[in-house]
Amino acid sequence: MHRFNYLLFTLLILGIACPGSSKDVHKCSGAGFWFPSDPATLKKDVDRYMEEAPPRNVEGKPVALISPHAGYRLAGPVMGAAYRHIKGKSYKRVIILAFSHSFGGFRKISVLPVDSYETPLGGVPVDRETAENLLKHTGVFTSIPNIHKREHSDENQLPFLQRTLKEVPIVSLYVDRLDPETMKKAVQILLPYLDGETLFVASTDLNHYGDAYGYAPFGNLKGKRLVDRIHEHDREALKYMEEIDPGGFRSYIAKTGATVCGRQPVELLLRLLSEKGNLEGRIMHYYTSADRDGDHARQTCGYGSVVYTFSGENKKPKKEKVMKEEEKEKKETGEPDPPILSKDEQQTLLKLARDTLEGITKDKSYKPEIARFDITDNLKEKSRLFVTLTKNGKLRGCIGHVTARMPICQAVIDNTWNACFEDPRFPPVKAGEVADIRIEISINTPQRLIKDASRIQIGKHGLILEKGWHRGLLLPQVPVEWNWNRDQFLDAICRKAGLPPGSWKDPEARLYIYSSQVFHEEKL
Repeated sequence: MHRFNYLLFTLLILGIACPGSSKDVHKCSGAGFWFPSDPATLKKDVDRYMEEAPPRNVEGKPVALISPHAGYRLAGPVMGAAYRHIKGKSYKRVIILAFSHSFGGFRKISVLPVDSYETPLGGVPVDRETAENLLKHTGVFTSIPNIHKREHSDENQLPFLQRTLKEVPIVSLYVDRLDPETMKKAVQILLPYLDGETLFVASTDLNHYGDAYGYAPFGNLKGKRLVDRIHEHDREALKYMEEIDPGGFRSYIAKTGATVCGRQPVELLLRLLSEKGNLEGRIMHYYTSADRDGDHARQTCGYGSVVYTFSGENKKPKKEKVMKEEEKEKKETGEPDPPILSKDEQQTLLKLARDTLEGITKDKSYKPEIARFDITDNLKEKSRLFVTLTKNGKLRGCIGHVTARMPICQAVIDNTWNACFEDPRFPPVKAGEVADIRIEISINTPQRLIKDASRIQIGKHGLILEKGWHRGLLLPQVPVEWNWNRDQFLDAICRKAGLPPGSWKDPEARLYIYSSQVFHEEKL
């Protein structure tokens, strides 16, 4: 009997039993709780939230927005501040990037291919053709009807859409945690819909703070200091959203453990916008639940909204000017560039690093036998060098030398050890992890001071920023991996140096560029 009950529960979760009602209508579950169930009251409230929202100048037709999904009594004004800018606009469809508060772990995006969604204001049609086309990409999209049944992250957006757009069909997507490869595929599949005729809506509240949420990193603060810190914490998340900085947003979540509930749909939207380019965001409104009717010391939740529109074209630096400036800098530094290593030399260093990794995780005092490796004259040259460890596609450690202090072969040994045990962002690597770790080596040219940031080329240049005691370094491959543009790369190097965005413009700051020869082990 227990086995039968378990099987039935599993089938329900997977959506295998009862895949949809005969009428293909998604029933409304939140009316009377999250928002009024009376149609007249609901219309009046939604319209009032939009009319009373603080004025913000938004140029152009919005192509995306971020909106909270809490009860209208608390979050309605923040939602209205964003939705007011799409009122009367024309769209072919709306794609809602939502998520499930109750179910997770399916690591894909769930689509519900029904005919309509029900609200007190009537039915919202579904762009079933688009939904079914997305489901053809089985490696990324799936349909798990049961997790859509009582979820409000998408449903709470619908009355606002009904009061701003007339009969525009929707596609609601529940975004679970995606691995990097699935995220890249999702971006490429959805990117054609970012055409100005489709509105994307990402649903999220901001940080849930307090013991009730199990998140109180500022517990020693009280009164205004606590309020200011909570606001600062929320606004950091909003800053990354406004600046279309998916890497910064992801790092913020990882660094702080922030309880931004819709982080998956937000990251997917930011990656879409970043990939598209020529877009800009603007924060519409922000406050916390406790700002309105609560006690910050007990618990609070932040609400913010952002609107995105197309901007002007990106400007690219003239290639000829960049080449001449770089040649001039090479002469001024006096330090020669490191040798360009052959494939065999690269493989020697990777084998040396692998031998070191396997040995030191069993015995920290392990020293590889250099005589067993083919150490050419190039590998005896001194160079600046970094070793990066990744595990299942995620960073596990990265340490290097910013000066040419030792031969390349010795630098590989030293920095493999450092990446294993000295990166303060991670616990020491254990022997049981070694089989899942991939090694990457970056051999860097000397750093060269620049005054014109437009000369930075994504994919070619790494950055070093210095100001007083602050210093940060990012490798050339980082902005490529995170799909950053130049401005996002510059803000990221400021954060890495522990400085506010834009600090690279400070007259006392020194910004350097360098290039790298990068090579890594094949996928394990």
